[in-house]
Amino acid sequence: MTLFILSFFPTISVCPKNGCRQQLFNPYNLLNLKFNELLCILFLLIPFATPLTFDFPNFPYNINTLSLEGDASFEGQFLRLTRSALDEATTVSVGRATHIQPFLLREKATGKLADFTTSFTFVINSQKHYPYADGLALFLAPKGSSLNRTLGQGGSLGLAVENPMTGASRAQYPVVAIEFDIFQNTVQSVDDPVEDHVGINVNSLKSLVTKPWEGGIADAQVNSATVSYDSKSKNLSVAYTNYMNGVQVMRYLDYIVDLNRYLPDCVIVGISGATGQEFALHKITSWNFTSTSLADEINVKKSANSV
Repeated sequence: MTLFILSFFPTISVCPKNGCRQQLFNPYNLLNLKFNELLCILFLLIPFATPLTFDFPNFPYNINTLSLEGDASFEGQFLRLTRSALDEATTVSVGRATHIQPFLLREKATGKLADFTTSFTFVINSQKHYPYADGLALFLAPKGSSLNRTLGQGGSLGLAVENPMTGASRAQYPVVAIEFDIFQNTVQSVDDPVEDHVGINVNSLKSLVTKPWEGGIADAQVNSATVSYDSKSKNLSVAYTNYMNGVQVMRYLDYIVDLNRYLPDCVIVGISGATGQEFALHKITSWNFTSTSLADEINVKKSANSV
């Protein structure tokens, strides 16, 4: 993109109290200022039109691109979502981490959705305690959403949809999430299966589809998950680790969902976790994310139409 700026700047006379003198105003200084202001505006706009890519192989204290809320904190080389075993109270804890840069999920003019893939490794550790609770979730939400500590506790897994313990609810912010749920909430609005499970949720704590999950919670096993969205097939899928007789195997879950119907153009990605009256430690040991560019496709279409 080339910018042409034409302007006319007259000579300015400055008359202080001790006499009048003529000062020549340098037009290039103002031109420079205007151009710098324009560049700042462009730099503010560009991130929202580009794909989001990040990679955290671990979590040192100096990461400034993640926003931590609630009880979330950096500890050692990992990201803790709920309180640690060193805290005086480890129950009724909630926290979340979101990347500070939103990404363009949908191109408004065409309705075209971006593809994305995100992988993370994590440990949920009950320290041999049973029963344990509550789990964590990877989520997409509108830019500007924030953690609600009251609604996010316990079975809400940090998602501001509703709280199974109190029945309070709020649909202010839509959310699409993949949950790793380790506590059965039997209230009708949630209706969890009996066993620990992985679920896909849309604007609700009641999963649209679930599969049993054995994550080795009592033994603090390391788990991994990869969540992908294919915009053409509208398929939201998750591949995740499962432990069978101490052996790690992969399991898969997917659901067809048109994100056009549930999320705005610009969204944030985050991971949240919570405990209720029971206890477990929730920590993330690595996390990466990448989304495809919609800007390239838009420019190609414009070029084709101009031929």
